[in-house]
Amino acid sequence: MKSNTRELIKFLVIAAITVFLVLVIMSLLHKPKIILPPRAAAAPARELRGVWMSRFDYTQSLNTHDKTIIQDYIRRTFRQIKDANCNTVFFQVRGNADAFYKSSYEPWSQFLTGTLGQEPGWDPLQFAIETAHEFDLELHAWINTFPAWRGKSKPEKSAPLHPYLAHPDWVICDSSGNPMPRSNHYVSFSPGNPDVRRHIKNVVMEITSKYDVDGIHFDYIRYPEGSTKKGYSNDAVSVKRLRSPKDNPLRLNRENWQREQISQFIAEAYNAITTLKPWVKVSTAVIGNYNMSGWSGYHKVFQDAARWAKIEKIDMIIPMTYRSRKNGDFQKSIQHWNNLQNIRQPIAPGLGVFNLPLDEVLEEIDDVRSAGLGGVVLFAASSVDSLGWVRLKNEKFQYPAIPPALPWKFKSKVPEPEKCQIKIEDQNIHFQWFCSEPKGKSNRISHFVIYRSKNDTIDTSVGESISNILIGSVMSAVKEIKDDDIDYNYFIVALDVANNESTPVHFIESTPQSSESQ
Repeated sequence: MKSNTRELIKFLVIAAITVFLVLVIMSLLHKPKIILPPRAAAAPARELRGVWMSRFDYTQSLNTHDKTIIQDYIRRTFRQIKDANCNTVFFQVRGNADAFYKSSYEPWSQFLTGTLGQEPGWDPLQFAIETAHEFDLELHAWINTFPAWRGKSKPEKSAPLHPYLAHPDWVICDSSGNPMPRSNHYVSFSPGNPDVRRHIKNVVMEITSKYDVDGIHFDYIRYPEGSTKKGYSNDAVSVKRLRSPKDNPLRLNRENWQREQISQFIAEAYNAITTLKPWVKVSTAVIGNYNMSGWSGYHKVFQDAARWAKIEKIDMIIPMTYRSRKNGDFQKSIQHWNNLQNIRQPIAPGLGVFNLPLDEVLEEIDDVRSAGLGGVVLFAASSVDSLGWVRLKNEKFQYPAIPPALPWKFKSKVPEPEKCQIKIEDQNIHFQWFCSEPKGKSNRISHFVIYRSKNDTIDTSVGESISNILIGSVMSAVKEIKDDDIDYNYFIVALDVANNESTPVHFIESTPQSSESQ
């Protein structure tokens, strides 16, 4: 073989090996990232397990205005929510400056009768409150905050007149001063207009004062989509106030000033709500991406949820993290929220049951627990079928859970239950105790929680430790003995209306002598 031939062969072999190695390295570098399922986290004793029930869930999806059918749906769904060991319902009562309750400020929604302003003959909010409390669920009134109307046609004339007709000057305007056009999505009122904020606060305070709600839940508390591109809002009032030393004393630029308008509204609303009823919990549904790149609440619609928490004008934040975990987006999003500094309020990610397989939603619950966040909220009630509720209970919510504690709402210590005695009789465990009411305006004992342990100490952070959750008006309970129930030690705590917990007290076995002394 000639020398030059051997050199050629040697070159070709080396080249082939080099190409092969390059291809191997490239395949490794471009190998798709595999997102493994999270390790199943134990169910905690403290966890917001919420469900959004939208106005579409209980009206349009049923394709009826029949009161009985709608009420049956609400009751049936609330029972499923309770049976799945969830604890909170966010029930929508305002969509676009209309009402699903008796309002002095806005007309009845057309979804209830087919005609805007027509009395439906019943009160959905009142019915929802009574039904939720019957099942011992918290009921938070959910309102869309700044949306003014939805649809290409104007609202009909009604009594009261719809705010969109009564106050066309309240509508957000683009950079040329043109009002936001009507479409199949929402037209918004301007957060920079004090009259708008005053009107919405009046709406909220009417709900708070007249209804026994456990919370007020703000959605769409922001500027509309397209704000940065279209220049929302350059309405006359906002432009004048932005330029005014009185209304913009720090000389903020437009974006920061608009963020401050939203923050001022939430502060005004929070102060008014909690002054009237300190126990009412104020929460917000916010864009799932706080301030990372892309579509975000902070940069695109001037929504600064972290600031609301830092100035302590919110009780819970619920980011709408309707993302898949398969590409890591969901995990990245919740970790970003978890990493925010100086926030003590519970953050409970919203999970997209409507757009994700239930198997993936169940994995996201584990992600949230592993991150140590405050719970989850499912969107939406109509997206979970009967089997889904069963799976949620059997696979993730095996035990009841207490909503997160909100210690800033009441400063006084929750009283410990006293005279806590236990007696075994007729194959039943009988519990009896006494508890005084907590100090502080408007506070009270809302629930008692009985825990159990095989040891003489109790870990109240573990869901498996919960034996019973009882309403605060009762001070006795009976538990049928099953399996090894009598082998446990039992403890009790009292909860106030902000879900703050007393020190656990050990039940002492009753004797005939001590029973007589009672």
